[in-house]
Amino acid sequence: MNVPKLRFKEFNGEWIQKKIKDVANVIGGGTPSTDELKYWGNEINWFIPSEIGKTKYVSSSQRKITLNGLNNSSAKLLPKGTILLSSRATVGEASILLEEASTNQGFQSLVVKKTHNNEFIYYLKEKYKKEMLIKAFGSTFLEISKSNVENIDIIIPTLNEQTKIANFLSLLDKKIELQTKKIEDLKLFKKGLLNFFFENKKTNGTIENCILYGKAGGTPASNIKDYYDGNIPFLSISDMTSQRKYILKTEKSISQQGIRDSSAWIVPKNSIILSMYASYGLIAINKIELATSQAMFSMIVNSKNNIEYIYYYLEFLYNNNYYDRLVSIGTQANLNADKVKKIKIYLLDINSQNKISKILKLCDERIEYENKIEFELSKFKQGLMQNMFV
Repeated sequence: MNVPKLRFKEFNGEWIQKKIKDVANVIGGGTPSTDELKYWGNEINWFIPSEIGKTKYVSSSQRKITLNGLNNSSAKLLPKGTILLSSRATVGEASILLEEASTNQGFQSLVVKKTHNNEFIYYLKEKYKKEMLIKAFGSTFLEISKSNVENIDIIIPTLNEQTKIANFLSLLDKKIELQTKKIEDLKLFKKGLLNFFFENKKTNGTIENCILYGKAGGTPASNIKDYYDGNIPFLSISDMTSQRKYILKTEKSISQQGIRDSSAWIVPKNSIILSMYASYGLIAINKIELATSQAMFSMIVNSKNNIEYIYYYLEFLYNNNYYDRLVSIGTQANLNADKVKKIKIYLLDINSQNKISKILKLCDERIEYENKIEFELSKFKQGLMQNMFV
């Protein structure tokens, strides 16, 4: 029986198996000749695959075409409410049109029939995306044909149940969207605070004045198995980007032998770590003892300074692209230990540092709290969709 695990109590009928072509007209796109300037203008939105899938709704494209361009290409004018469905490269990504638009040939868009709810069909995307990827072909990039999209099987309920489910999920999406906006506003507020405390302040010290010890790490030889999978956490850039301010764990680890036979060293808890290679300027405070590669400079802050204050000042510099002035350009952009030590800093007495750090830390804690709410909402939605759809 085609019955979902989770339903609204007023519905109990069996869901019916159909094909995409039964619920929507599948329409491809096209590109007007780029040699004809008269085909390109500011009249009709013209989407490419990289512009959709990031948000549920889209309304304005980066490039636009003229009516002349539309009429002299295989591009089609798609009505409001169309599901723009990527059929090339980013196969299966989708967004709903808020205004009339056209697309390039990287789409097999769904103009949903009036007998079905277009938002419900949109929410089925994770189901038909899997089948699209299986049926996609191509050596340069994946692509799926119109016929293959039309013949994808889906399981759907009555129009009334479709509408009820779509409305509920839309409300949940709106709540997640508002939560995301709240987080972005808090981040902007924090950035404003950083500028208020540090912008245009006369520097009166350097990083070297603030630390007891600072040194880059090292990487044990990768071809010696005994150096790895030991009991010493080994920090990577991905650890820094995923955990943000505080490092509580690492994906990789090395052994005591790996430490002895390389320039890696044990960085004590509550040190500041700054990345120097490629993704330079990222900062974190480690809450566990760990080691790092030579791509990171670790600093043990002295007792005259508040570690959080130094962290926030370095974050302020990062936000204002300060490190771009320091990098050496070779095969990749790098900082080096000597340059990091000589970074100029605005130093205050310890009591003033403590007050500023406390304010900024409260802001961070609020952002973290709101991030957890957003995560739980997204997890709740994912669970609902897994149980609602067969």
